[in-house]
Amino acid sequence: MIDFLKEIDISNNTISKIITENQESSLYNLSCNKDNCIKIILYMREIGIKNIEELLIYETNYFKLTFTEFIKKISRFNIPLLVDGINNDYTYIELLDE
Repeated sequence: MIDFLKEIDISNNTISKIITENQESSLYNLSCNKDNCIKIILYMREIGIKNIEELLIYETNYFKLTFTEFIKKISRFNIPLLVDGINNDYTYIELLDE
């Protein structure tokens, strides 16, 4: 269902954890949003977010957004400071919902 994540170098171990930690409906929604999910992951890598695998496991809802919605949320912040906060504690991404 979410094997497409292998195409962008997400490990089998992480994929297994995503499956274990999330409900089937969440996994289905993630798989339906494949293209946006990939764009979001690639963008996160581009701006320097290092703990994407943790985010995929525990903060899956951000990968179900459209890429445009994600960019709109993240652009309200100072990107380098946000990235630093997320890299120190993945839950820092929850600021995007405020």
